[in-house]
Amino acid sequence: MNRNRGCFITGTDTDVGKTQVAYGIAAALQNMMGHDGVRLWKPVQSGVTVGSVDADSYRLWRGSGIRHQSESEMVSITLPLPLAPWIAARAHGCLIQFDALVQEGHRKLSEDRYWIIEGAGGLGVPLTDQHLIADLAQELALPLLIIARSGLGTVNHTLQTIHFARQKGLDIAGVILNGYQENEVAQVMNNAMMIEHFGGVQVLGILPWMPEERTDTWYAAWAACIGNRVNLEQIIGLERE
Repeated sequence: MNRNRGCFITGTDTDVGKTQVAYGIAAALQNMMGHDGVRLWKPVQSGVTVGSVDADSYRLWRGSGIRHQSESEMVSITLPLPLAPWIAARAHGCLIQFDALVQEGHRKLSEDRYWIIEGAGGLGVPLTDQHLIADLAQELALPLLIIARSGLGTVNHTLQTIHFARQKGLDIAGVILNGYQENEVAQVMNNAMMIEHFGGVQVLGILPWMPEERTDTWYAAWAACIGNRVNLEQIIGLERE
């Protein structure tokens, strides 16, 4: 079996709920694997500062309930401008060292824990002048979990992401559709069917619209929702020989 244990989470677009799903999966997996068995890593984030309640790193730390990592240990690079990492780094007067990120990722994945790694935006987001987020995912060689919107337009965006992932040689674990409203159930089920039919992947979960409330009660409810509606066993069992 591949000793790199974990999954790489990407989105079909910005604001699809990728971070919320990532920390929900981490919280739910702790109930299955123990509190010391799960770790989170956000290689790069932009448009925030560490410690801000709006930072993905803070949301991952707060929402996951993981306390064996600090927020700063969950993120490697934080850039203040809300731009693609390559441009945000250049505007900040620095360069992202791709090889260093890859090496850091491999060090983390050598630990006997399940790592949930959340990319920045989608696979086509520029990380450096020569690398996309997809290239980092390729180097880390983890199954790819695609987070997509549930409603109109998601089939096109999701199939494009699947096609690009395969061009990059990425192993796709599956898709999670996030954020459906009660009156959209029939449409969402049709979307899931079409993604599976044309994409040749499984939809591993369909999640309702649950706006983040940042209370202990809400976080527990979200983790329970993930546990009930997402095929976690298949996600953690997709290591390859």
